[in-house]
Formats: sequence, C-alpha cells, structure tokens
Amino acid sequence: MNFTSMREALTSLSRSNAGVASAVLLSMLASIALWTVFPNIDDENHLLEWLQALFLALACTVHGVRAWQETDRQSLRFLMHAGLSALLFGFLLRELDIDQFGTAPAWAQLEKALRVVELLILIRVLIFFAPRARKVFAHAGLIFSMRITILTAIGGLLMVAGWPFDKKVFHGMPDAYALLGEEVLELGAYLLLFLASLSDSSAAARISLAPRKKSA
Repeated sequence: MNFTSMREALTSLSRSNAGVASAVLLSMLASIALWTVFPNIDDENHLLEWLQALFLALACTVHGVRAWQETDRQSLRFLMHAGLSALLFGFLLRELDIDQFGTAPAWAQLEKALRVVELLILIRVLIFFAPRARKVFAHAGLIFSMRITILTAIGGLLMVAGWPFDKKVFHGMPDAYALLGEEVLELGAYLLLFLASLSDSSAAARISLAPRKKSA
C-alpha cells in the first residue's frame, strides 16, 4: 500500500461514524489486552505514550499541512487548521519528555527551545484571531456543526475523561489500573484527534474572515 492509497483509506475511515468509533474502541481494547501480557507498556516513555505521541504528531502535521495548502489565508478553514495545529503541537510537547531522551544537556535545551517556539506560534495565532473574533463567533453554529469540530470535541472529552484516573479520584482503585485508564483514554483521544484532522472542512472555506477595510 503506497502513501496515496493509505491516505485515501484513512480519509474514508474518518468519514464513517462506525469506522471512527470502531477504530478508537479497538485501539483502546487492544491496549488493555496487550497490558495484561506486558504490564509495563503504560509506563513513562513506553509503548502507549509513544503511540499517543505518534497520533498527536500526525494530527498536528495534517492540520498544519492543510493550513499551509489553504489558498485563502483569510478563510475560516485556514484559521481552524492553523489553530488546531498550534494547539496539538502544545499537547505533543506535553506528552514528550524530551529532556528524558538522554543525559546530555542538549535534550533539556531542545525542550526549552521547542516550548518557546510553541509560545511564539500561539501568540501569532492569537494576533491573527483577535481582529477576526467577532466574525468567528458569528459563525459558531456552523463551526460546531462541522464533523471536524464534533470529532475534535469528542477527542477532547476523552482527554478530560482521563483526568480522574491521573488525579486518582477513584479512591481504592489500584495505581496500576488508574495509570492504565489514563493512558488508554488518552490513546483513544489522540487517535480520534488524528482522524478528525482528516475530516472535511470545506464549509469553512466559504467563510471569509477578512477584516473590514476602514473607509477613507
């Protein structure tokens, strides 16, 4: 299977509610099954975290490429993809403990540099968004009815669902189960965010966010 056919298959999968739900559910169930054989896969910088980072990196890249390829930089679609790419880049840095990749000081410096880059990107997105905020909010109904937004929101809810496991809210639950619950939910969330990044956003391409020019 070449890259084009794989991309078409993934895009087709992202259009199917049953396909998306099945992919996310199967990934979570497979993780749990694998954990029963290899209980260390949910440890820091092990298999589940690497898969999470992979899906986040893919989602961030897809949104970034789609923003880059958008010909109308004043469209709502450009802002959506650029904003989501920036947001997911931040999530990716949160997931990757780059300073733990090695003992050399360069790893810690690289992590700090990337966090500065993340901050600059977010500031740039906010500067772009600010004068267009009113138009964006005026189209909130359209935005939240789009498949890309719905899947992204569900992915966000899955991330939130992992919070009680991370904070050990469920008293009496063994730490091993709490850690597994957090990692499995995050894996499903990040896979869903990746599939969401492939979803159709053509409706947003028709919305122009260009600021009104002041009359002389």
